[in-house]
Parts: sequence; C-alpha cells; structure tokens
Amino acid sequence: MRYSRIRRSRNRRRYLSSVIMIFLILGGIYLFTAGTMGKYISNFIAPILKSKQETAQLDQNEPYDEDMELTLPGTNEQDDNQDNKEENASKATETVKVQAMKFFGIQMGAFNSKENAQTVGEQLKTKGGAGYILDDQYSRVIAMMFLNENDAATVIQQLKNNSIEAQMYELKCPGVEMEITATSQKIEGIKSTFSLIQEKFGDIETIIRDLDNDKITMEIAINRISQIKNEIVDKIELLNQYSATQEGNKVLSGLKSFLSNQINNLDQIMQGNMSDKVAISSKIKYTYIDMIVKYKEYMEQITKI
Repeated sequence: MRYSRIRRSRNRRRYLSSVIMIFLILGGIYLFTAGTMGKYISNFIAPILKSKQETAQLDQNEPYDEDMELTLPGTNEQDDNQDNKEENASKATETVKVQAMKFFGIQMGAFNSKENAQTVGEQLKTKGGAGYILDDQYSRVIAMMFLNENDAATVIQQLKNNSIEAQMYELKCPGVEMEITATSQKIEGIKSTFSLIQEKFGDIETIIRDLDNDKITMEIAINRISQIKNEIVDKIELLNQYSATQEGNKVLSGLKSFLSNQINNLDQIMQGNMSDKVAISSKIKYTYIDMIVKYKEYMEQITKI
C-alpha cells in the first residue's frame, strides 16, 4: 500500500513536470510567433496609418473643393501667349447704351393682298422708288425712308402736288442698355460697331439724295457704297475675334448676321448695270430700307435677351 502511494506520488510529480514543460514550450513559441507576426503586421499597417494621418492633415490645411477649376494648357506656344495676354489684360464692366432711332417712310399704299402690294412695288421700282414691301398687319409699299420727319413730309407734299397719294409711315428701332464685362478694347469695339451702323444710315441716305439730285456721278456713288462695305467688313472681322471666345452669345452672333446680310445687299448694288441710274437708285433705296427693317428686328431681339 505504501509502495503504491509512493508510486502514485511520483507519477503525479512527473505528470506535473510534463505539463509545466509543455506550457513553457508553448509560451516560448507564442512569444516568438507573436513578435514576428506583430512586426509583420506593424510593417504592413504603419504606412497606411501614416498615409491616412497625412491625408487628415492635408484635409485640415486645404479643404477639398468639388468645384475646383482646372486650367488646361494651350495647344501651342502662340495660344499660351495669347491666353496670358488676355488674362493679364485689365477687364472692366461698363453699361453700353445704344440709342433708339426713328425713321419716316413714304408709304405708297397698304394692302390686304401681298400680290397687289408686289405689283405696285414693281411699278415703283421702274420710277426709281424702293418698292419695298413691309409686312405688319398690312403689306405696305414703301418708296423711301428718311431720318428726318420734315424731309419725309416735304416729299409727301410734293407727291400730293402732283396728284400722287402718299402717307407717312413711322418706324421705330428700340434702344438698349447692355452691361458688358470685358477688356476696354473689346468694349470700345462693340460700341464703335453700333455707332458705325447708325452712322451709315445717314451716309447711305446722303448718297441717295446726292445721286437723285445729280450732285454726284454713278461712279462716285458706287465708290461710296464700296467704302461703306469695307468698313462693315472690318467690323465683322473684329466681331469674329470676339465671338471666338463667346460662342453662343446672341448679341454678337446676331450683330454679325445683320452685318453679313448688309454686305450681300451692297454687293448686289455694285454688281448692277451702272448705266441705268434709275435702277441703281432704286436698289440703293431698297437696300437702305431693308437695312433699317433688319436692324429694327435685331434690336427687338436683343432687348428680349
């Protein structure tokens, strides 16, 4: 019995020693692997934590702007230089005022039927009148238009003295005030274009007067028309430069379209038979009235923008 107890006691001590040894071995393995794994994980996570920390610092110093504007480089050095010049040029905001205008026409009849108006218009052209058909609620036949009401009244009275019935027709072109933000050079360019148009109304009317009163020859009249055309061409080229960076601008596109139409009309005058003074005079009058009517339509359009 005693031997059995001693034996069991020895077995118990041996068992405990084995358990302790196993724990020591496992603990060593754990410490070794934990250190190695910990170092690996640390090396893997540290850059991520550092990156996030740096990003957080950047976010605090420079907030992200979803509407940040990106500037793309020019396609070539010339474009870059031009862009720099534009950026460096001083800009200003100015209210450009275009004065309203009134014209006074010699109306030879107003018809419900456009065909009847065209018949009268063609007859009028053979006598040197414009024969222009102006459509509103009626088809009106216009022989001539004047900037001055007294000039129109004088002609109407002369026609009545010759038993020819005529009435005065007043045509109003609205004015406009436009706020333009651009370089001073561009603002002056727009202002000068509108000034040129209004100035040329008077110049064309003077050509008509002088030609009908034999104060100038046909050659001089055509040369003056050619000069007006060249001035308009210069303005179109200027507007083309402006509209290159203002695509879709209705004021500029409408102005260019109006001026381009007048170039075509002036070309038709110069291509006419120079020996037929009556026909040329009629063409100039017709072009003059068409210029007035188209200008009125353009001004009405931009006042609605």
